Amino acid sequence: MPPPQSVDALDVQPSTPSRTSLPVVDPALQMIAEGICELLGFGIAAINVVRGDEVEMVAIHGFTSGLNAAHGRRETAEEVLGARWPLSEVQINLSRGENWGAWRFIPHERVNLHEGSWVSTTNMIDAPDAWHPHDMLLAPIYGDDGSLQGCLSIDMPVSGRRPDFTQRRVLNRFAKRARRVVLGYLERERLYERAANLETAKEFLRDASSKLSLADVIDASHDALIRGLGADGIWMATKGPRRAMVVHATPGLNWEPDPGLAALTSRNTSRYWAEGTYSILCRDRIADSAEWNEQAPVVDRFFETLGAESALVVPVGADHEWLGHIVLLRSPGRPTWTDAEGRLAMELGRDFGRIVLTANAYTKERDLAQQLADADRERNQLIEAVARELRIPVNALGTSLNALSEEQPNTLPWIVQVETLTVRSAQIEGIVSDLLLLSRIRDPANAPGETTIEVSEMLDDVLDELDPDAAQKDIECVLTTPTGPAYVVGDPRELRAAFLHLVKNALTYSYRGSRVQVMLYSAGSEVTIIVADAGVGIAYEEQSEVYKPFYRGSNSALGGSRGAGLGLTLVDQITSRHHGLVELDSRPGEGTRVALTLPGVS
Repeated sequence: MPPPQSVDALDVQPSTPSRTSLPVVDPALQMIAEGICELLGFGIAAINVVRGDEVEMVAIHGFTSGLNAAHGRRETAEEVLGARWPLSEVQINLSRGENWGAWRFIPHERVNLHEGSWVSTTNMIDAPDAWHPHDMLLAPIYGDDGSLQGCLSIDMPVSGRRPDFTQRRVLNRFAKRARRVVLGYLERERLYERAANLETAKEFLRDASSKLSLADVIDASHDALIRGLGADGIWMATKGPRRAMVVHATPGLNWEPDPGLAALTSRNTSRYWAEGTYSILCRDRIADSAEWNEQAPVVDRFFETLGAESALVVPVGADHEWLGHIVLLRSPGRPTWTDAEGRLAMELGRDFGRIVLTANAYTKERDLAQQLADADRERNQLIEAVARELRIPVNALGTSLNALSEEQPNTLPWIVQVETLTVRSAQIEGIVSDLLLLSRIRDPANAPGETTIEVSEMLDDVLDELDPDAAQKDIECVLTTPTGPAYVVGDPRELRAAFLHLVKNALTYSYRGSRVQVMLYSAGSEVTIIVADAGVGIAYEEQSEVYKPFYRGSNSALGGSRGAGLGLTLVDQITSRHHGLVELDSRPGEGTRVALTLPGVS
């Protein structure tokens, strides 16, 4: 789309599409064209802008009609307005011109005329400096990045002569002012296009908000964000329903998040959200940025890995809450991000933030509903399990009571029934006690106590309590403790129950005459209690199930009845409440080793 190639050479390609309505001319551009004609003394002035690999005439003034060289007919200025030429034609003529400061003068003998040019029928004056009808005077307009954005084209000087030195100075001043106006026009065009795309993107985001998860919203919104903001790629991280950052990137952008850069980006963008601003990053100026230079090598590697040259970093949020950030990327050769685009992106960041909140709220609601369903199912299972576990000892208790009523007091049968009643009562009491403890530790409102406990003393008490059970099976319980005391902070009742169940399990599943080892270690900030036996062990396929309530494996207890299946459930949940860890290692037929690690107190 080269500009007019002199008054007589306004290049109108024969293939220019016909128009049923006149193009809308920007008033500022039209004033420039009129000013050149009326203030600087030229018969015609045109303004042309680059459109891809073409140039379009967007304003013209002062020319009434001319002759189309290809068709031999006259055409008006209104007809040529909006016409396009190959950009290469303009570049050829600029390369052949003489440097007049902001202008390039191309003498008629160097002008590249091509099919579709207009030819003036104006006669030349008889003078050495006469303006030839094919002479061309162009003022190229370059953007801040050095790319050709358009040009001014003027022709038919009123004097009939080529401009002298004084006229050239005036033309240069005018061209500099015109450049700002034309670049402003192009920027407004881009912004209008961005605004239109942004509206489309916002509509798409509203549709995407019907998705039921944040990941779905981000995936569905990706293309709309790319189109709406003219980006080549997107890297974004937003807070999920559990406050963890959900990361999304344009497919093919393979960047393993760097913790240092991620933390810096979060700090910067949370401040951006509070201040209502954003950041434009250019790869060649990272080290000069006070906000980003502490991670300059990583940022540079980020740009290199993703093949980007500039980035627009925009916060995402809603109301007063910062929710993450969007990093919009442009490749080398693309225009650098502008402040106007930053402001548009901020608007999209606000819209997207509201959608993130909605998606997270839905996810929380869905998770809560699932938790309630799980809790209801677990409650029903618990009721069934309690009924099942209590039925046997309660029935046995009733049978023993009936039998006791038929025996003479203090006789051997009577004594046997009394002992049976005592065992069954203790069994029921143990189950009820464990159930009450399980209910207590599962209640979020019941935080564990915070008493400083000397662990070796508590383990001594536990072994003393279980000494009759050990003696009954002729099992030796050995406690190994460190040379000094080992302290933890926690709830004495809960921790004692955990230790008690660990040792009781070991005794229950150990062979008669064997040994149970209880070892206490204190190292650094941790205290570890290990209970090891040489009993029947746990089948490999059952080891992941042993922490479930009322679960009892297939291996039989040795020398006594098994419990209700709550021991390791209580151990696991008590340890978790005390920010500890339970590890189990068991080999069928060889024994079981359970390690319980808790935060220590120095």
